[in-house]
Amino acid sequence: MKATEMIYIPLLLLLTYLIYFLRIAPSFYISIFFLAAGCFILIKGSDFFVESAVGIASKLGVSEHTIGLTIVAFGTSLPELAISGIASYQSHTETAWGNVIGSNVTNVLLILGIAMIITAIKPSKFALKDSLSMLAVSFITIFLALDGILQIYDGVILISLYIIFVYLLKGRGTEGEKRKPSLPPILAVIFFILGVFGVAIGADAVVNGAVNIAAYLGVKEVAIAASIVAFGTSLPELSTTAIAAIKKHHGIAVGNVIGSNVMNLGLVLGFAAILNKIPINLASPAIIFFILVTLITPFILKEKWIGKKTGIAFICLYVIFLLSLYWM
Repeated sequence: MKATEMIYIPLLLLLTYLIYFLRIAPSFYISIFFLAAGCFILIKGSDFFVESAVGIASKLGVSEHTIGLTIVAFGTSLPELAISGIASYQSHTETAWGNVIGSNVTNVLLILGIAMIITAIKPSKFALKDSLSMLAVSFITIFLALDGILQIYDGVILISLYIIFVYLLKGRGTEGEKRKPSLPPILAVIFFILGVFGVAIGADAVVNGAVNIAAYLGVKEVAIAASIVAFGTSLPELSTTAIAAIKKHHGIAVGNVIGSNVMNLGLVLGFAAILNKIPINLASPAIIFFILVTLITPFILKEKWIGKKTGIAFICLYVIFLLSLYWM
C-alpha cells in the first residue's frame, strides 16, 4: 500500500457520511451520486481488502501462487459478489442477476475487445480449455434457470461448480516463493476492516442508486444493472486486463476475463440464489447476448492470434448490447 493512497481513507469516510446523510432526501441526481460514489467506495474497498488480505496471508507463510489463486482472484469479483448479494437480500433480484450477466458480457466484449485493440493477443494453451469450462458453467446456469427461477439448491450447484473449477486450476503452477508482506500486521488488519466496511457500504449505495435511477427513468432494473452497474463493477478487470495487454502478458489478459466470468456465475450468482429466490427472464436481451458471447468466445480463442479487427467487432457488439437493453 503506497503512502499516497492513505488519502483515500478520509475521502472514503466523507463519501460514506454523505451517502447516509443524503438518504433523507432522495432524488434523481442524488441517486446518480449514490451510484458513482458507491462504485468508487466499492472498488477502493476491494483494493484495501485484497492488499491487506495478501499481507496477512504472507505473514502466515502462505505462498504467492496460493494467494493469487484465492485471495486476489476473489478480490477482483468482490464488487459483483457484494452488489448481487445485497441486491438479492433486499429482493432487488433483477439487479442481482443483471449485474452478473452484464458483467460477463462486459468482460468479454468491452474489456477483451479493448485488450485486442491495444495489442494482438496470443491465447495461451489454457485459453481454449478455460473458455470451454466457461461455456459449460454458463449453459448449466441456463439449464438451472429453465423453470424461470434460481433457488437455494441451484445456488449450491453453481458454487460447487466454481469450487471444482478452482480445484482443477491448482495443478497449473508451482507453489513458488513466499512473498514478503506488503503491510505491517497491524496496518494489514486495519485495512482489512476498512476494506470489508467499504465493500459493504459501496455495494449498498450502488444497489440503491441503481434501483432509484431505474425508477426515475422508467426502465427495468436489469437494464441499469447490466449496463452501468456492470461497467462499474468490471473496472478492476478492465484495469488488470489493459495493463496485462500493454505489458504483453497475453495469458493474464485472457485468463483474467475467463476466470472472472466463471467466478461471477458460480460464486456470485450462486451466493445470490442461496440468499433469495431469483426469477430470471430467459427472453431478456441481456440473456440472449450472454448466450451469444459465451458461444463465440471458444471459437475466437482457438485462433493463434486475435487482433484489432476482432477487438473493434467486439466493441461494436457491446454498443449493440447496450442499446438492446433499453430499446428491446
